[in-house]
Amino acid sequence: MAKISSPNGEYPIATPESGDKVIGTDVSDGNATKNFRIGDIASFVAGTIPSAPIDSVTGSGPVVVSPTTGDVNVTLGTIVGVANDYQYANISVDQYGRVTAAYDGTPVTSVNGLDGAVNLVPGGGVSIVDIGSNQIQISSTGGGGGGGSVTQVSAGTGLETSPAGGITTTGTVALSDTTVTPGPYTNANITVDQQGRITDVSNGDGQPDQDLQSVLDTGNTATNQSITITGANSFIQLNGNNTGFTALNGSAVVQELTWSAQGQGYNLVLSNELEIQRYLKDGSGNTGTYEQVLISDPFLNGGNGGVRWADQSLLTLRTQIPAATIATMSPANGPQLIAAPGTGKAIQVIACAFSFQYAAPTYTLASAGDFGLFTNASTAQFTTNAGVIAVPANSAVNMTQTPSSPLDDNAPLNLYLSTVVTSAGGGNINLDITYKIVNI
Repeated sequence: MAKISSPNGEYPIATPESGDKVIGTDVSDGNATKNFRIGDIASFVAGTIPSAPIDSVTGSGPVVVSPTTGDVNVTLGTIVGVANDYQYANISVDQYGRVTAAYDGTPVTSVNGLDGAVNLVPGGGVSIVDIGSNQIQISSTGGGGGGGSVTQVSAGTGLETSPAGGITTTGTVALSDTTVTPGPYTNANITVDQQGRITDVSNGDGQPDQDLQSVLDTGNTATNQSITITGANSFIQLNGNNTGFTALNGSAVVQELTWSAQGQGYNLVLSNELEIQRYLKDGSGNTGTYEQVLISDPFLNGGNGGVRWADQSLLTLRTQIPAATIATMSPANGPQLIAAPGTGKAIQVIACAFSFQYAAPTYTLASAGDFGLFTNASTAQFTTNAGVIAVPANSAVNMTQTPSSPLDDNAPLNLYLSTVVTSAGGGNINLDITYKIVNI
């Protein structure tokens, strides 16, 4: 049986009670210890007592153990050369939070050119408070507008603010939009407000209410595209003489004016082009209609003669088809001679003179065929034998009219070749066509 030592010696074995005490002292002993029973010992947890005694202790990292057995002393390792006092220190810290290197720093002696002690003096609406730990707090004591007197910016005429209704803190001021559509305008009519903005604009009608002097000075065009001279003795002075356009019976006529060395008075001789941009009136005051021509009429003006507009029943076309074009012709390909005349109209060929102007070499055709004038895709109005271009000779023939050839609505007149050219030649084709435009 093990014994437990007491300060005064050994504890005696306790008097057995109930037969289960194994170690302890008598309960009447003033120095009594806990009495252990067999059940108490059986309830001990295995492993709470080391299975073997500790032989040695070692340290890791900065921990130093000395000695490693016996009476062990555990300390942090010493960093050589760090222990000291530092001013404005610059330091290095390792992963254990230890200062591993340190040296004195350079104190801040100036800020933006200010040396020594700096006093902060608050302006209007600003406070400066020392909140400790070498910190100061600068705050605004005024409203949202700081120390100024402006509390809101509102938009006047022609302006708008963002946010709408006025700016109390931050925002933008911009020109407000008008109802005017952006873009170019011709001879514009405009309305301008007091702020100089165009509030209404539209295209104008030329140069309204222009007088003759304005037309002559500026070169602009009058609204009604004409100049009216009124008064029985009104005139335009030319070259300092009282001669020119004189108003007679409401119409302007040429009087006593020399136009050129060859023409005088009512005679006009032109040595260059005459450009007419509007209507040209005949002796009866008519301006003519589409495709009419001016013809001489000796019975006009009471037998004095003149010119009048008349329908032109026949039209003519003279054209040349070059060798380069002839070489590309086929039954569905060829040059267009007359453009389509418009809806409800057709081209009717009256006659055609066909001539071939030979130049070496001759053309070679794939087979016998004809040249044809077509407004219909399948039937020609006039044809002639294509063999004329396959021989080295100049020749002219009238093309033969095709009976009952259809007239197609709004179709152009084309020249086609019913065969193909296999070897290009050097000659050209000349055509003189008489035709008219008919309504269908």
